[in-house]
Amino acid sequence: MRDNYLNFMENHLGKIEYGWSKDENGNELPFQVVKYVDGPFPGTVTYSTVGLSNILLKSHVSIKNIRQELVFVSYSSFGDKNIPAILQHVGLQAYNNGIAYLRGESIGPKGKIFNDSNLKALYVTLPVYFDDSFHTFYEKDGDPIVNVWLVPISNKEAEFVKLYGWDKFEDLLVEKDPDLINFKRKSIIE
Repeated sequence: MRDNYLNFMENHLGKIEYGWSKDENGNELPFQVVKYVDGPFPGTVTYSTVGLSNILLKSHVSIKNIRQELVFVSYSSFGDKNIPAILQHVGLQAYNNGIAYLRGESIGPKGKIFNDSNLKALYVTLPVYFDDSFHTFYEKDGDPIVNVWLVPISNKEAEFVKLYGWDKFEDLLVEKDPDLINFKRKSIIE
């Protein structure tokens, strides 16, 4: 399965540039984080977990089992910064809790995600900057693997999601069309 999934990812994102299998303290992780050479647009790169989907995660709203990998997109000029650590931390939460991340959830706020950014939470959604074929990997003899996009958001945006729901937030994203890869962007909620 893993080789087929990696081929699928590399067909969409280009070759894997490099990866991380240990956390910042040198502890071996139950999955890897990798960086691909391409992203959804020129000048962007994509990171993902690989191997998180080896375990079945439960939906917290149904009895459904979900296999998922986490995806993060940035401008290639941004550098790695703490993107691998973010994916490791969020992935380990899912792994340890056995609970999948669902579209419309916000994770945090837990303080600034990046030093030079006011974004303090992550929003879980479909990877809409990519072709629809990228959203789910189907293999012949197994459950599908869902790619989940983690988008940095502001405190006010996270509050909006909790108060009014993810569908209203995504409507607002479509209306205002912010650059979700620009981590210095202003909040769309005043």
